[in-house]
Amino acid sequence: MQVKVYVPTVVEIPNAYVPALARRASETIGDKAAKVSATRGHLVRQAVQDGLLRQFDDLVCEDGSVDLVCDPGTEVPLELQNKTLSLGELMDALQSNRDWGEAGPRPKAA
Repeated sequence: MQVKVYVPTVVEIPNAYVPALARRASETIGDKAAKVSATRGHLVRQAVQDGLLRQFDDLVCEDGSVDLVCDPGTEVPLELQNKTLSLGELMDALQSNRDWGEAGPRPKAA
């Protein structure tokens, strides 16, 4: 009997790569990208396809798809300011706000 098991693993994708990953994931989905909620899975699967996460190369199927799930049960949509984003909206948000990955409040000007 064969059983596929998914083991939790933490991966790091540099913030600089996220806009390009979102764009390519959106292009892969095509016209439906404007309606599909963006998830971490879209970005991670695209990173695997692009060769950024070599430890997951064995999860790339013969048809080029990636057999990887990021959120057990369902993939949780990404949100910005309590709004679920489509892949297209995620790309727009990333392009309009280049400081999206910075943590913490900005220092006040003196």
